[in-house]
Amino acid sequence: MKIGLLFLLAWLAAAEEPVHLTLHEAIEIALRQNPSMVGAREMVNRAEARVRQARAGYYPQVGFNGIAKEGLAGATNGLSLIGLPASPLYQNIADSVNVFQSVFDFGRTKHQVAFERDRRDAAEADYSAQAAQVTLEVKRAYYGLLRAQRLRDVAREIATAREATARQAQALYEGEIRSRVDLDLARANLARAQLQVTSSANELRTAATRLGLALGGDQDIEYILEPPDSETPRLGPVEPLIEEALRARPELQSLRFESKAAQERLEFVKSQKKPLLNVAFTGGYARFTSLLAKELMAGGAGFVLPLFTGGRIEGQQEEAQAELRAAASREEALKQHIAAEVRTAWYAFENASGALPVIQVQAEYARNAARLADERYREHLGSFVELSAAQSEVAEALANQSIGLYAVRIAEGELLRAIGRN
Repeated sequence: MKIGLLFLLAWLAAAEEPVHLTLHEAIEIALRQNPSMVGAREMVNRAEARVRQARAGYYPQVGFNGIAKEGLAGATNGLSLIGLPASPLYQNIADSVNVFQSVFDFGRTKHQVAFERDRRDAAEADYSAQAAQVTLEVKRAYYGLLRAQRLRDVAREIATAREATARQAQALYEGEIRSRVDLDLARANLARAQLQVTSSANELRTAATRLGLALGGDQDIEYILEPPDSETPRLGPVEPLIEEALRARPELQSLRFESKAAQERLEFVKSQKKPLLNVAFTGGYARFTSLLAKELMAGGAGFVLPLFTGGRIEGQQEEAQAELRAAASREEALKQHIAAEVRTAWYAFENASGALPVIQVQAEYARNAARLADERYREHLGSFVELSAAQSEVAEALANQSIGLYAVRIAEGELLRAIGRN
């Protein structure tokens, strides 16, 4: 599947001929190459790297130092050396291996690791949210292009019908059966239809550009798209959908992970009031000294207990508590926003799907009326105004039919996005 998708991506990049594309393929391409998805993946990678950094506190830190000096011992402090190279000898060439290990830190490392894990989980939820948004943008662009293609075809169909009517009016005028008014009206209607063909062609190119932008690739490709099935989907009542959205929306999951991270940050700050117990070892070689080998090794344990920090830790604790309360407020606000979003999308979907049968009936009646008006005009029983009005009704009905079909699909995609389904 991945190999096939790579071939399709390469094809899209170099395509000069029209490209056949399904909705599923379009979504897969966008999720891989849309720049916003690339950025979201890198944010997850960044968060994962920070988890690894935090875990390093569990393991010993091993380093190597070396020095060659001549002079007072304190003169080389700016080199930040530790172990034997930091010895107080006036003249020295030395190197050492140094090992540092935190033995007990009252949960500092544990809370830091948990904090970074929660931040990583939040980044993954943000990635899912971005994927859902990109999927919706692809659906909008895909169905928008299908709609534009259909409207172009409708415009051509109407122009062809108006051209036939203009020829008929010309023949009737030349046969002195109809007046010049009918001919001029027929030509005016034809001109409007031809103008609509030009306009629909421009709208088609714009829609293709939007699809290319959603895919994150070339915006100058002609697409041949696979239309959806004609069955209108049903998604049930709104209240269960709201409950589902409050469980499934990745934005809400991200905020919950951020709240957990804020709690871990608070616990980390509290742990800073407690003592630290660390051990260190150094051993190596020092020239120009009479020390024995065993005297060139050192080990020790250090105990640190903060007694007074000038309010630094207390301020950090207040900051962490404020962040925790703010995260809870953001979560509640997002819940309300999601509920409103689901309701709005559900109403739009119900309106679009409910209107579609009416639109289809309107189109059928308009076609029947246009056929009857054309027959009446041919038999000199009806006026050209009647025929023109019937043809205008057909044009409007066909356009509404095309718009209505894809409006249902777009509304469905927006509702699925609102409830957290892709």
